[in-house]
Amino acid sequence: MTTPNSLSPLQPQGLRSLRAYQLARQLAHLIYDLTERFPKREFRLIGQMKEASVSTYANIAEGYGRSTASDYARFCEVARGSLAELGSYLEFCRERNLLAVSDAQPAYELYNYTWNTLGALIRSLSQKNAEGTWERALREETVPYIPDFGSTRFDSASFPPSQLTNPPQDDLS
Repeated sequence: MTTPNSLSPLQPQGLRSLRAYQLARQLAHLIYDLTERFPKREFRLIGQMKEASVSTYANIAEGYGRSTASDYARFCEVARGSLAELGSYLEFCRERNLLAVSDAQPAYELYNYTWNTLGALIRSLSQKNAEGTWERALREETVPYIPDFGSTRFDSASFPPSQLTNPPQDDLS
């Protein structure tokens, strides 16, 4: 079984080990799980929330694949815009009682942790770009593609709240 934290056989592996990408991906899985409980009449809101959550980690991925730090940072800024959009939907859903407090709190915590980690990545990229110290390092070994058709559903046990309050101090670039 594959979880949002497990490494994918897809290239580049560096992207999949990037903390901001992992968190944004976990948040997307959480949003998909939470919106399954929404009334079907909220289909537009559900779609917008899903799109914003997937767009967040997809833009991090797209930026990672670019050849300059400024392009990478720009796509991370777009990802942060999608994340802010998702945050507004989360607040709205809580205000309209579409999300119970017990569901909203973990979503808020993961959202905030993702926001802060993505912000740190953007600052790091901007600093390296300004200093001219960033080298594009997509020199990763090629691994064979082996599809895994197991479940990719979010497992809240794989991301305990203690990890949300004590973020690791990773090198973010």
